[in-house]
Amino acid sequence: MNRNSLSIAILTTVCIAPGLASADWKGETELGYVKTGGNTDTASLNAKAKAEQELDKWRNTLTLEALNNSTDGLTTAERYFASGQSNYKITERGYFFGFLGYEGDRFSGYDYRATANIGYGHRVVQNEKVTLDLEVAPGARQSKIKIPDETENEFTVRGAFKLLWNVSKTAKFTEDLTTEIGDTDKGGTVTRSVTALTAQVAGNLHTKISYTLRHSSVVPVGKKKVDDEVAIALLYSFGK
Repeated sequence: MNRNSLSIAILTTVCIAPGLASADWKGETELGYVKTGGNTDTASLNAKAKAEQELDKWRNTLTLEALNNSTDGLTTAERYFASGQSNYKITERGYFFGFLGYEGDRFSGYDYRATANIGYGHRVVQNEKVTLDLEVAPGARQSKIKIPDETENEFTVRGAFKLLWNVSKTAKFTEDLTTEIGDTDKGGTVTRSVTALTAQVAGNLHTKISYTLRHSSVVPVGKKKVDDEVAIALLYSFGK
């Protein structure tokens, strides 16, 4: 993914917003400055989009992320992530769900990591201020290693902690923590935490400060186990 690819990703996230909004979706698109550390140590632009559809029996969520940077014609950062989740509500707070995720990071030692899980989630807390979901799901993960050139397949168990705290009418705090426990002789355990504070500027325009931490217990030779990102972004919300 080069600068042109990032531009396409940005345009895509902006263009899909009106279409999603007209289909009973709500969500947000953002463009920001990010400082990365770990296997990629650079400053660059990133683009993200997240959309959620709430129906009587279903809750659907889509997420897209892209990060890219180059210096003197050389790529210094290249990462992209996409996921989709569908929840089928079986009680007021309980639900079964299916999850698909795909991540590619040029400097992680992997061409890609793809996951698929089916499991159960429960909305532990739900009121005007706080929403908290806990999830657990067995599944599978496929990892394409660059050196040596091979593909690993393994069973996994995925756990998730999803917190939304409406601090005020114009500000919210979110924490999305996921852990995928896999084979210790293959991909191991992969943990991803995204902590964010979003504040309204005017109308649908917001500012967002976030910290992302990714930890892999098993990594290819010469790679670091921890990657992190600090980002400041301008965010546009759409939908209901």
